[in-house]
Amino acid sequence: MRRMPVDLPYFEQAQEGLVRHFGLSEFRPGQAQVISSVLSGRNTVVVMPTGAGKSLCYQLPAVLLPGVTLVISPLIALMKDQVEQLSGRGISATFINSSLSDLERADRIRRMRAGEFKLVYVAPERFRSPSFLDALAQVGVDLLAVDEAHCISQWGHDFRPDYAQLGQVRKRLRPPRTVALTATATPEVRDDIVRSLLMKDPQVFTEGFDRPNLFLEVFQVSGDEEKRRACAGLSSLGGGSGIIYCSTRKSAENTHSALLERGVNAILYHAGMDDDARRRAQDDFMSAKEAVAVATNAFGMGIDKPDIRFVAHANIPKAVEAYYQEIGRAGRDRGPAFAALLFNHADVYTQERLIEGNHPSEAVLSDLWNVLRSVPEFDKGQHVLAAQAGASEFEISAALRILEREGKIERGSRGEGEYGITLTEKAPSAQPHAPDARRLLASLLETFPVGRSHTTELPILARRTGLSGEEIQHALKLLERAGALQVRRPFSGRTIRALSQVPFRELGVDLSKVREQERRSLLHLKQMTDYAYTKRCRRAFILQYFGQQDVEATCGNCDTCAGSRLKRLEGLNRPSTAPRATPTLAPGRPDGYSELAATELRRWRKELARDLEVPPFIIFNDETLRGLAAALPIDRDSFLTVKGTGESRWERFGPKVVEICLMARAAGHEPIPVAPVPPRVRKSRSARH
Repeated sequence: MRRMPVDLPYFEQAQEGLVRHFGLSEFRPGQAQVISSVLSGRNTVVVMPTGAGKSLCYQLPAVLLPGVTLVISPLIALMKDQVEQLSGRGISATFINSSLSDLERADRIRRMRAGEFKLVYVAPERFRSPSFLDALAQVGVDLLAVDEAHCISQWGHDFRPDYAQLGQVRKRLRPPRTVALTATATPEVRDDIVRSLLMKDPQVFTEGFDRPNLFLEVFQVSGDEEKRRACAGLSSLGGGSGIIYCSTRKSAENTHSALLERGVNAILYHAGMDDDARRRAQDDFMSAKEAVAVATNAFGMGIDKPDIRFVAHANIPKAVEAYYQEIGRAGRDRGPAFAALLFNHADVYTQERLIEGNHPSEAVLSDLWNVLRSVPEFDKGQHVLAAQAGASEFEISAALRILEREGKIERGSRGEGEYGITLTEKAPSAQPHAPDARRLLASLLETFPVGRSHTTELPILARRTGLSGEEIQHALKLLERAGALQVRRPFSGRTIRALSQVPFRELGVDLSKVREQERRSLLHLKQMTDYAYTKRCRRAFILQYFGQQDVEATCGNCDTCAGSRLKRLEGLNRPSTAPRATPTLAPGRPDGYSELAATELRRWRKELARDLEVPPFIIFNDETLRGLAAALPIDRDSFLTVKGTGESRWERFGPKVVEICLMARAAGHEPIPVAPVPPRVRKSRSARH
């Protein structure tokens, strides 16, 4: 057993609490020192890698201190998981957030005032409520714990504007001690956390970031099919479980389907699923010996499964911090584990679009505002709002957050909602194949007459049929598709009300911070892209990124130091290609081209055409674009060999084309020679006549 520093203040008390309340016999590295600092009343900053046990650093002090511990957490799912785990250990804990009705929130605040809870979890947005701040001031907070504290920093990879107000919240509540915790923070972010929280001389604990049992690899893939082969190959390794992260729900669903077709025990998880489905997916993953979770980054917070043998990213993450936090879920038993980034440069553009959507333009905000101020209260859901504003749901969601943060709109509670159901003439003779649909139809026919509309609620249908809410919703879809009934579904979102009627230009919304955060998000993505393209030791790249100075130049446990492991998997061991005979080429026409260069050239051409207000083909037509993506010119002469270029285009566009081609060459793409374009022979005037 590892010897612990028993001379630490409060160590014996902490050790006793560890056994009694958490059923553990010893601390993980760094935990005892942090807990001692917190119990001593010191303000404390904790930087520990994922899986090192940060939560215990405030949960154990919380049960030992006399008053309430307020935990600030950015994710509703994480709050629920932690409250359930604490309640299962007999520790009184609750959360107060937007998933609750007004009545539920009021009841929990009342019980908090009465001293019924040791830990109360809230999102930072909760502090917008003056009445909630008043209640906390009356209760008194013994310990303020700021989880995922990198969200407080403008330089953090997941900045949340409401976190930036926590310094003022802390100043008002005056807790005797504050602890800020994060798994990923560069030195710059750590300093920003201390400054933003108005901490004076805090104790800072930084556990080493190195995970030597993780093999790091970046595997270049040509497209989605090769990604799926790689995911299937990783899933077949056996000996434990795995997680495959995707950047979008659609990508996760497609990857999940492909793995199921290949016989993999794959579990799907993303934020678009309802709470019950997500809970079942997480329970299935945690209980299965060998399972693969295909998920967006909504999955993983609070996941502590020791036998995860691999974490793969099917799309490039948005930042090195996010990437290292997610791969840190592998190998927590300290056994060998694999972290694979399946890299295609086109995914960088997907992330760029997500970043742009998350930082909407002034035009999107203006169009949204015009819709909202045209009605007393908007109650049709974000998909309808997006359609009316002419923007994506993703952009509208981000724009609503901005307007709410600026105090320009007010959102109500989630609607309880009733279903409107009308049985059609087909209902009595319908014979649905699914047993759940048959059971539901039989119950509806016993209850409602055909042809008349009636309202009912999901819990009522569940009691009558014995089906779960999700099973009823699925059965309703099947019956609706069969024409047996018509369904009017309840509004399940939140009402939105504009708080003034002035035009947007008079609203006074400051977008300078939004633009700055967009710039920083793009910088984080560039740093992640640099990691994908680096030719040096990947472990050294990451450790130096987090400010560690004493780093070996080689580690022997990444693909650049020890060679690719994915290439050895079945279906991915690409045979070495024998030299091909030089094809006979038409003048200026290539045989194949770099998809990476072509994608970036198309993107640049589109932006330039928009700025110049001309059609894209005026700059380069598609054939010329493919020619440039094949020849990858890096000087004037090679540029001019491509059909459709010319001196004037070299002078105007040459530098940008060369920049893109250099990037493609750095990624390992080889230029394909093109036959020189024959010089044009000018005909004499007499010959033309």
